[in-house]
Amino acid sequence: MTAFRPMSGVRVLDFGLLTAGANTSAMLADLGADVIKIESGAYMDPFRAVGARDTAPGWWNRSPQYHFTNRNKRGAALNLKHAEGRRLVLELAKSCDVLVENFRRGVLERFGLTWEALKAANPRIVVASISSQGDTGPWRLHASYGSTLDATGGLASLTGYAGGAPTISGMDVNYPDQVVSLIATGLVIAAVMDARRTGKGALLDISQREIASFLIGEEIMAAAADPARRQPRRTGNAQEGVLFQDCLKCAGGKWVAVTLADTDAAGRCATAIGGVPHTGLRAALTAWCANRSADDAAKILVAASLPASRVMDGMDPLRDPGLAGGTLLRGDGGKLVKGMPYAFDGAGLAIERAAPDLGEHTLEILRDVLKLDEAEIARLDGLGVTSATPDTP
Repeated sequence: MTAFRPMSGVRVLDFGLLTAGANTSAMLADLGADVIKIESGAYMDPFRAVGARDTAPGWWNRSPQYHFTNRNKRGAALNLKHAEGRRLVLELAKSCDVLVENFRRGVLERFGLTWEALKAANPRIVVASISSQGDTGPWRLHASYGSTLDATGGLASLTGYAGGAPTISGMDVNYPDQVVSLIATGLVIAAVMDARRTGKGALLDISQREIASFLIGEEIMAAAADPARRQPRRTGNAQEGVLFQDCLKCAGGKWVAVTLADTDAAGRCATAIGGVPHTGLRAALTAWCANRSADDAAKILVAASLPASRVMDGMDPLRDPGLAGGTLLRGDGGKLVKGMPYAFDGAGLAIERAAPDLGEHTLEILRDVLKLDEAEIARLDGLGVTSATPDTP
């Protein structure tokens, strides 16, 4: 079946890094946009150097984290520290519909790539400016990761156990970054549609902190209305108004999540596990789960019309036929990549090209998009503008 490509014909100039920026442009690429990722030997996506790596030449092209988030893109090496690199970026902007960036605030300005300069080059361009705190305000120069956004956005105040410390999602999850990229993708698509209708582009000032706080908007409103709720209400797996909700360890070390909404549900649970009195249900359910697999426990509880599920680990989406291809995919050479969170009329999206090596498509971008001749391309190479080897090991 042919992959659905609703963004076909849209070109994206991609300065997205790590997750929030690079995954925004990756989803646009998944939808058919021609995404040109700009890096250089002077500055490459930090994901290329994350974690343990080998020391053989080309190590910067073998990072699993980088491949996970940059599929379906082309890659061009243009050094923004060089005046010619900056000039070429503005030339590229003339043929692009979108620019995605999540640099620290002030970086693009120092390179002369301001909203005013980009708009002058292309009045229809949509600039998705994804930053920690937004483009204005006293914290605009602060940088962050998803884990710190858990804290500054307020999420961590609600996650953790009663009486315990706040819990962040951590560098391996970076939950706010994942959500930001989903919202940013939708904003870009809406802005491109408007630009094609009006002929006018837009600067999208996307604050990661504000989006993180938006996710708990009802808690913020409740705390504003009731001083008694201004202290964090960390409750672990429990939920207000629900009789019992927790994760219980099963045989083999797996876990099962169980929710018992009320006494009626508790009665069905007691019957399902052997007629235990309600007053001793937690202890009995804990012991019952410990003596069977998580799959068996969940199956029996679900048969009793109770919400229950085995707690899946990171590889389960690949093993489960119902999740395979949605949450995670195998890309070129069997590398794991993020899956496609949507489909259209049964037509799935596809990994059409692996994440690009550093500068892999520089020549074709310079020749086919910017229409430069061989002599000019050689001149730029001699100046180091298109270097695709990291300056430092």
